Amino acid sequence: MTKTVDGDQLKHQNFKLHTIDKKAVETIKVVNIEFIEAMRTNGFAGCNRFFGQAIIEEGKFKVDKIGMTRKSCGTDINKIETDIIDTLSTWSDITLENDILTIKGKHELMFKITSGLNKIMSK
Repeated sequence: MTKTVDGDQLKHQNFKLHTIDKKAVETIKVVNIEFIEAMRTNGFAGCNRFFGQAIIEEGKFKVDKIGMTRKSCGTDINKIETDIIDTLSTWSDITLENDILTIKGKHELMFKITSGLNKIMSK
């Protein structure tokens, strides 16, 4: 339980997205972000997979050199993906408290920790 986040707390963790701007996120597949070695990150934004290099500096967070697949899945899912990628790719505030990861920048993304790396992707 902490409000100050460092890379070691995120490494080998997987988080499921629950809200964007305090509104529940409902998609057919689980939207998530996971952190692997050397703060590499990847995830699923609702239709496309994304990846990049996570950076944390002085309580700020961003995913640098973010890339993603380029499928189109309709207006609603595309809006969710745009909100996620816009927030992750710019400097945002980050907190981790009681297994809830909040990234607040262009949008507020609230993720809940899952029980282990990649477990959620098998569902």
